[in-house]
Amino acid sequence: MRNGLVVMMALLSSFGVFGQEVRVNPFEITARLPKSIQLAVTEPAKPGTSVANPFDVVPHRLPGASSGISQSIETSFSPLEALPRGKPLSSLFLFWLLVALVAFLSFAIASKRSVVVKAWRGFLNDSALSVAQKEASGFLGSTPYFLLNASFLLNAGVFIFLIARFFNPRDLNNLGFLGVSILLSCILFLSKHIFLAFIGWLYPVSSEVRQYNFLILIFNCVLGLFLIPFNFLVAFVQQYSGFLVFWALGLALVFYAYRSLRAASIGRKFLSDNLFHFLLYLCTVEIAPVFILIKLAMLTMQ
Repeated sequence: MRNGLVVMMALLSSFGVFGQEVRVNPFEITARLPKSIQLAVTEPAKPGTSVANPFDVVPHRLPGASSGISQSIETSFSPLEALPRGKPLSSLFLFWLLVALVAFLSFAIASKRSVVVKAWRGFLNDSALSVAQKEASGFLGSTPYFLLNASFLLNAGVFIFLIARFFNPRDLNNLGFLGVSILLSCILFLSKHIFLAFIGWLYPVSSEVRQYNFLILIFNCVLGLFLIPFNFLVAFVQQYSGFLVFWALGLALVFYAYRSLRAASIGRKFLSDNLFHFLLYLCTVEIAPVFILIKLAMLTMQ
């Protein structure tokens, strides 16, 4: 019995020796082998062949993915590739576009001239804001504010286009990107009004939400008046274009900070009982979109 087991083990070990290739043992000391075997052991494995040595370095490939997909994942994201291309816009086209925006602003003011004074007073203090909100009820009372807000959205889109064109005049000076900028401006501000209206419907804060919505509307009307001359200056004053761009961005930042302070006075009574929800709204609706836009702008300027 013992002799039979010895014979069986010898046969099994002989089969393993005959079936073993040169590169099976990863712990072999290659320096002690002949040169012909060293070359066979150290040569790199060909693509598509099975690798006997688990310690050989082979090109990485995602499991279950083709080589084309694996290579496309490694490519970096470039927003410029998704933006529209076209012929550069001329200064004459921009001039007539801004003249058309001035004409639209004049029409909005002519619909009710006193609305500009009321918007400016509401921009300065809360009591005038409440009075203007009460007088802006109904179709006739709210239409001038909506027209001024539409003028702001158009001028804000042109402002975004001019700022982006200043940092990248080769790729972002075309009619398609101008349309994208105006559409982006409309989507950003209108979606915020819709989201606030949904919050007012969902939670018992409808009066405060309406006041905050009207505050945003008033600030947009006032900021739209300031964007008109800055758009002309940034578009046509080439000598101080860099100074004007950063000055306009600083002015928009001051407007945004001042509006945030006014908005905090509206929601201060919710801070004591609903601090977490207030901070959650502040981070998701007020701060996060700004950082997303900054990140997209930085990727675009690369």
